[in-house]
Amino acid sequence: KCPLLSEIKMECIGRNVLYSVEKSDSLKDFGVYPHSWICTLARCCKIRHLNLSRLQSLRMKSMNFKVLTLEVLNVSKTGIDDRSLYMISKSCLGLLQLDLALCYDVTEKGVMQVAENCTQLREINMRGCRKVAADVDLMVFIRPSLKKIMAPPHFYCSQRKTKLFLRNGCFVKRSW
Repeated sequence: KCPLLSEIKMECIGRNVLYSVEKSDSLKDFGVYPHSWICTLARCCKIRHLNLSRLQSLRMKSMNFKVLTLEVLNVSKTGIDDRSLYMISKSCLGLLQLDLALCYDVTEKGVMQVAENCTQLREINMRGCRKVAADVDLMVFIRPSLKKIMAPPHFYCSQRKTKLFLRNGCFVKRSW
């Protein structure tokens, strides 16, 4: 019903606020359905930017459809896991930017699924993802569209590797 809607932000939604949203229909018009601490993205073909940061219990319950126009997805500081990343990688094929900062349940497996399936991915933020021991070398070479990677905490990048990444057009920054 909102043909010009291109961005939805849902930040810092706590237990009481989420409970009250569950009792109302206000977000259903925008294609976001919170159910028992889970937000399921419904068919909303015009959304380009979706910010779900800080929804700590976020898990993608199901995405059995394509969200081809979604370009930017921020799920930082959420409870997202590899299963959720798999669904994202199969449904959001036009994704350009993915922010996974401080997602503690994400592993290398989920991140690599996104790198393999999201063929237009240009930026990925894995800052603070403690379970990700990402092979950034492999990510850069299997997904040549990647231009900026915020690496996970355990990643070490020598000066020689940094130059190699830059020659391939990718800036890799190490987490704090």
